[in-house]
Amino acid sequence: MGIHETINRLEALRKKIQAQMVIMILPMLMYALLAMVAPLAPNAMALAPVIFIILFLGIIYGNANSNKAKKEFKELYKRTFVTQLLSQRFQNVNYMWESGFAEEAVRSFNLVSMGNRFKTEDYLSAYYNGIHFEQADVTVQYHTSGKNSHTTTYFKGRMFVFDFPYKNVASVRCLSNTFMYKASSKNKKVALESSMFNRIFKTDAFYEHDAFYFLTPQMMERIEALNSRYGNIALHLMGNKLFVGINMKSDAFDHNYSEKVDYQNEINKMNADTQVIVDVIETLSMYS
Repeated sequence: MGIHETINRLEALRKKIQAQMVIMILPMLMYALLAMVAPLAPNAMALAPVIFIILFLGIIYGNANSNKAKKEFKELYKRTFVTQLLSQRFQNVNYMWESGFAEEAVRSFNLVSMGNRFKTEDYLSAYYNGIHFEQADVTVQYHTSGKNSHTTTYFKGRMFVFDFPYKNVASVRCLSNTFMYKASSKNKKVALESSMFNRIFKTDAFYEHDAFYFLTPQMMERIEALNSRYGNIALHLMGNKLFVGINMKSDAFDHNYSEKVDYQNEINKMNADTQVIVDVIETLSMYS
């Protein structure tokens, strides 16, 4: 299948997904309308069971067809835009879009509080200029059920694990003040020499001297640069592994179904998604 045919197929699937969403929403609107007119036309409530059945069948049908179309769309989209670009930009690529980090692994990163809902996908393991890294989209939420059910998102974005061969510490964390729902830690709070860094980040360490060893004036400037670029970042250096969490509005390596599939736009988006990895490695100067 050529690129022109691929784009056409993706567009057809995208429109099908949107149509299935309408099929699921329409019966809900009918039921809501019935509830509004019920006080004015009591006999209209006789239609409630019929509309309820239509609503139930519409949701089942729409959801089944939508999920099937979404899976086909994702498989084709990832193969066309993601896999190829990752292989061009990185080395020894292992990409599994349906998988992610294990929940226990994310817990061990000790960046964010763990709720009772967890989702992850787009796992990537690769090398960039000799530095090994892993990454995945991660969503952590806390849901309360009952009369006043509510869902709080603790984290939504990308998490990374980088080899950091030139540093080795017990545990040093720095989390921006805007990074909500931080994971608890037995580390001790550390005040660094930079008052600006202390205003932007909360820093703690198992051994205080490790914080000063890792967070040199140059490293603090680099981390501040990352925070100003992406915002809401958290870093945890443990051993010679650097765990990074960055809150982001949209998932990496994905397409918004409300937008038309355009080849150049998708390439630009993939480049931007991979650039985040390169930015962290190069900004923090992990080579030395």
